[in-house]
Amino acid sequence: MKAVFGSNYPNKVVEIKDVEKPKNLKEDEVLVKTLFCSLCHSDLSMAIGEWGEKSKTSVGHESIGEVVEIGKNVKDLQVGDYVVGPAGIRGACEECKYCLRGEEVFCSEGIFIDKRGYGTMQEYTIEKANFSIKVPKNIDLASACIITCAGLTVYKGFKLANTIKNDIVAIYGIGGLGNIAIEYAKNVFGLKVIAIGSNEDSLKIAKEKGADLIINWKKQNVESEINKFTNNQGVDLAMVTSSTIEQFSLALKSLAPLGKLCSIGLPNKDLNINILDLTFGQKTIYGSLIGTRQDLKEALQALYDNKVHPDFEIKSIDKAEKYFELMNENKLFKRIVFDFSK
Repeated sequence: MKAVFGSNYPNKVVEIKDVEKPKNLKEDEVLVKTLFCSLCHSDLSMAIGEWGEKSKTSVGHESIGEVVEIGKNVKDLQVGDYVVGPAGIRGACEECKYCLRGEEVFCSEGIFIDKRGYGTMQEYTIEKANFSIKVPKNIDLASACIITCAGLTVYKGFKLANTIKNDIVAIYGIGGLGNIAIEYAKNVFGLKVIAIGSNEDSLKIAKEKGADLIINWKKQNVESEINKFTNNQGVDLAMVTSSTIEQFSLALKSLAPLGKLCSIGLPNKDLNINILDLTFGQKTIYGSLIGTRQDLKEALQALYDNKVHPDFEIKSIDKAEKYFELMNENKLFKRIVFDFSK
């Protein structure tokens, strides 16, 4: 079967390999045939070793598939069901303090894509049945696979912020995550949105999706534009989906008293913080690491309710090498969803 791996060749980012289909299905597992898998920046990070050692496993975590075989103890799924899982986590102990709090992402026994030995950017995967969420077949399947990570991650970031209607959020980084974050902000959480990016095409999409103000941070004075829009108050929430440390610095400066900075992007640099400003403004900095099964169900509901509409292009999985290279060169400004049927 086809699977996408980080490449050891100097002129390649990834390569498609022919590997053995997963086998030895356990009684609580299902065999899933991948239908669509979206390209996420963290797939690139794993492929090139951006966070440390280059991954030796296949990449991919943002997918939707069809159940083609079930373990003997699986009761809630059947062959033919379409399922998704919450981004990179595909199992947990369900007994530790994090699992009991409904935050299985932090379980010390959590089964992540790299830990189990393969990702989902391959033709077949074996999944834990209780981490496989059934989805309707009559939805846009490519959109649903994007919700499993991009949508889920920003949704969880908003959920943790405890915003109130008409709060102002500045979204730094307008691309695959940023544009879907606009729709969750506007259509689910009732927020006013400032979209901050540098790609004019992405900023145009941001405006079409309902952003109340768009700012090109490389051409405009972000602080001045935000002050004009907020009457010098600042923003209630700054969500950074970019991995550019400069945008984190701008986001921190833009916070109003009681403002919160949500870190989603993953720059490989440190953020300088003025502790006096943080304390006297009673500001909060927090991270949002994907989300749980319950968060995913809630994030998907917004798709079912026609409140979010991810922007993407569908390409054959055979084109994976090309689009990983474009992402690595910062030339990819729209989500790419790989179709495994082409």
